[in-house]
This record gives sequence, C-alpha cells and structure tokens, in this order.
Amino acid sequence: MKVSQVSRATGVSTSAINYYVRIGLLPPPVKTHRNMAYYDPSYVQMINYIRRLQVQKHLPLEKIKEIMAAKVKIWREMGAEPGRLAGEIFGEEAGEGQGETPDVRDRIMRAASRLFMGKGYYDTTLEDIIELAKVSLGEFHQYYSGKEDLLLDLAEEGVRVFRKRVSEEIAAVPDMLERIRIAIPVAFQVIVENREIYTLYLEDSVLSDTPYERKLSQIISIITNDLRVTLSRGIKEGSIRKLHPDIAAYAIIGQLVRLANYWMEDPLKHNMEEITREAVEFVTRALKP
Repeated sequence: MKVSQVSRATGVSTSAINYYVRIGLLPPPVKTHRNMAYYDPSYVQMINYIRRLQVQKHLPLEKIKEIMAAKVKIWREMGAEPGRLAGEIFGEEAGEGQGETPDVRDRIMRAASRLFMGKGYYDTTLEDIIELAKVSLGEFHQYYSGKEDLLLDLAEEGVRVFRKRVSEEIAAVPDMLERIRIAIPVAFQVIVENREIYTLYLEDSVLSDTPYERKLSQIISIITNDLRVTLSRGIKEGSIRKLHPDIAAYAIIGQLVRLANYWMEDPLKHNMEEITREAVEFVTRALKP
C-alpha cells in the first residue's frame, strides 16, 4: 500500500505516519525506490492499535513505543520475516470492536478477486464489485479510483498472502536453505490459485505502463529483499555457500518468474508439479555449501 492509502484506511495523516516511522513507533516500510515505499497492509492494524492505546488507554507515545517494541519482539520470535507484522498480534483486544462491520477495503478486495476469477476482469463492472462487496460508490472511491487501481492492490495482497504462508511454514525451520526449499512451492501455489489475476499482469493492454511497471517493481523488490535476508543469514550460519546475496536473490527471483510465465503459456501442457520440483532442485543445488 502507498502511505496515502494507509492514511485513508486509518484516518491518520501521512505526516503523522511518517513521524511514527521516524521516531521508531512503526517499523520502516520497504523502500522500492528512492522516494517511494511499500507499506504492508498490517500497518493499518498497527496504526489502529496505536490509536486505541491513545484514545482508550490515554497512553503517551513513549509508553506506546515500549508496548509496540515488545509486540514486535514477540512477532519476530514467532518466526515472521521483517516487513510484515502478524495481524493477530496487533488485532483488537478482547471486548473491543465487537459488532463492527468487516473492513470495507477487505470486502472490496474479496469481492473483486472472486469476480475477476469467475467472470474475468473485462466482464466485471464496477457495479458488480460494489454489489457483491455491499459497499456504496463513495466507500469504494475512498480506496480506489477504479478497477485498475483495485487490480494493483490485489497484487499487493498476493504478496501478503505469499509471505504469510511462507512465514507459517518456516516458523519452526532453523535452516535457511530449507526455508528456501519450502518457499518455492508456496510461491507457485499462490500463482496457481490466482491464475486469472496473474494472467492480467502479463497482458500489457490491461494496465497503463507506468502503474504496471511501478507495481511490478515493488513486488519484485519486496520478495527479493526477503530472499536476500534469508540468503545472508544462511551464509552467516553456514547452510548456504558464500555468494553475493543481492545478485543471487535477483537471479533466483528472475528464474522463478520466468518459470511461472512458462507455465502460464500453456497450463495444460506444462506440468506445475514438474516445474516446481525442477526449480527447487536447481536452486538448492546452486546454494549448497
């Protein structure tokens, strides 16, 4: 998400969000360009949690900072990678928020994903999305300018789902090479489950060049950074051979993207299980000490 989207979702100004990051109240977002950053959707939960501590508990920022630091420590001990904070850690406390309607943005995204996968992107109208999500046109435009903007946000959601699944799978796995072995099948499975949306990103006619290239760059940067961190830890711990983690991360991600595209060219002919098996074997052999 952009900082402006986080601001709209929480009602907190962009300047306040930037201030929270600056003083260490929030973890720094993932930098995708020099003047651009990606905020994981969990930032909405974190900021809402901060607001609840301010409004309901009347706590000062310094005290909230201590609480946030403790929660981040718990999250890290759960095995999650930096950049995504588990929603359950910053979710509402017992007794809070009962009876409230589900998040508007979440309903819109679920409806759009279901419609795009069922009817297809081109045959889905804005009215279809609004009706299925049970939101007003005004509520829709609080978050999105149209279908294209929503599709871009669904790409971010795909990244979030992938990272969440990987973090759950590797939570009890100390070996960094084994973590990579586990993550590759998860990546391909997410693509298979979201085939329609992934296909749209391969069609230049769907999205205008600038937003498409920027979003693709953000997605690649986030996932590549996760892999780079894992490679660096593996090298340090001895489970991965000595190599340049940045170069290796981009090389591996590039290969996996190309294999996903290869499968999409003819899913009936190109077997995903075979592709996954060969990809895992190729990458792990290349990384072994």
